[in-house]
Amino acid sequence: MKIKLNYKIFFICTLPVFFTCTEDFVTKEFKNGVVDENFFQNAVHAEQALTAVYDIISEKGLYREAINVLGDAPSDDINELTGDNGDYGTYFRAASDFRWNPDNNFSVARWYDAYKGIFRANILLEKLPDIDMDATLAARFEGEAKFLRALYYFNLVVAFGDVPFVTTVLTRDEYAELSRTDRSIIYAQMEQDLQDAAAVLPTAASDPVGRATKGAANGLLSRIYLYQNKWQNAASAAKAVIDQGTYELVSSENYVNLFNGQMENSIESIMEFQAVGLAPGFWSNSENFFSIHWSPVIGWANWFSPSVGSYQQFEEGDIRRKASVLVVGADPPDMIDTDGDGVQEVFPSGNMRTTYFNDASCRKWLPEGKDMAQSANANFDVNFHIIRYAEVLLNHAEAENELGNSGSALASVNQLRTRAQVPEFTATDQSELRQLIRDERRRELLFEGHRYFDLHRWGIAAEVLGPLGYQVGRHEFWPVPTAELDLMPNLTQYPP
Repeated sequence: MKIKLNYKIFFICTLPVFFTCTEDFVTKEFKNGVVDENFFQNAVHAEQALTAVYDIISEKGLYREAINVLGDAPSDDINELTGDNGDYGTYFRAASDFRWNPDNNFSVARWYDAYKGIFRANILLEKLPDIDMDATLAARFEGEAKFLRALYYFNLVVAFGDVPFVTTVLTRDEYAELSRTDRSIIYAQMEQDLQDAAAVLPTAASDPVGRATKGAANGLLSRIYLYQNKWQNAASAAKAVIDQGTYELVSSENYVNLFNGQMENSIESIMEFQAVGLAPGFWSNSENFFSIHWSPVIGWANWFSPSVGSYQQFEEGDIRRKASVLVVGADPPDMIDTDGDGVQEVFPSGNMRTTYFNDASCRKWLPEGKDMAQSANANFDVNFHIIRYAEVLLNHAEAENELGNSGSALASVNQLRTRAQVPEFTATDQSELRQLIRDERRRELLFEGHRYFDLHRWGIAAEVLGPLGYQVGRHEFWPVPTAELDLMPNLTQYPP
């Protein structure tokens, strides 16, 4: 039986000796010096340090909260017409309404948490060569650290554009002197890190699950190439994952279970945030924040209400609609078990707060089969997909079409169409197929943190999001946190 990689427990164990004086610029508690020199002595220490690098995946700025707030909220898939401003509501609504400022709770968390992970990775990569341990294991740890560094830099670049770039361990004063680095240079480092990682990482996941693999490295590499319009490289990286033969799409019947906790780390999963319910309640950062805060039972669905377009885009019979969005008055009715009694009820049922509904609620990431009521017994441990095989197929299809290879593009995208139980695409005209693939990407990856960044990289954000408040020159990237501008005199603000 495979167990989840529990980032938090390992990190808590390492905290007293590791990073005690390193995360200067992200914790505002800088002390000169780098790390306890007595710590990095053996393989156990190295693995503890690596687990601390993984720990960032579960932080607010990455895959617990900000992934959806920064990647979905400002897109055409979310529509906030009503709602309260309690808790994080103000920050979330500001993201969705394009009222972006330097101190939004989620963008600030993205900056600090991503850099925290990068800094931890840099420390481990610096110390690994001097640790007395098995060379093969050391190479794997190095590959994992490089994968994670690339993942964290990717999350920084898509949110902030050109950012300070560092691959070594710095003091506070050295960090404070940094300025923005052209993101093409940062992308080049990501590419190298992922190529290095793919060369040494195992093809299949091991116990505990949740660690980087060759498929994860090549999958993320295909995405990074796609964001730079490097079509041949993107196609090749995606094809490497496909040809590996490790992954496949789950069945139509199991599609909904990819997102409700019933089929975690499946054959379709390449990399997941391993959500772990350590204790009852709503605020543990080992849990999936998405399912907590946008549960239809709790009634905070206004923070993440699906737009009408998000669910009307699905063709009749597309199984993904009911698996992704709960719609009031659907025919046949949408059904869901929200109290863990094993009985599915018509949405919305009597125990759901509907005050803030926009006639729909997200279904992805809700822990079906568990009590979703706001009570002491609540426990939200649904994993979030960082990379899944469906995305790799979409990456491959998009890149192949841009290369003029419609046959290869159709072969990949139609695997998703078949699973969704809708007719296959037949178009071979590049422009027509481009739009079909983009639309398919929106449907398949709905509420998985991609849509806003896809619109931006395609160059159509102004066209699609202009009516919602998007302005060219103001909303391509988020402003830098105010505290960083105070610390770093060479760092410029966006927009100027």
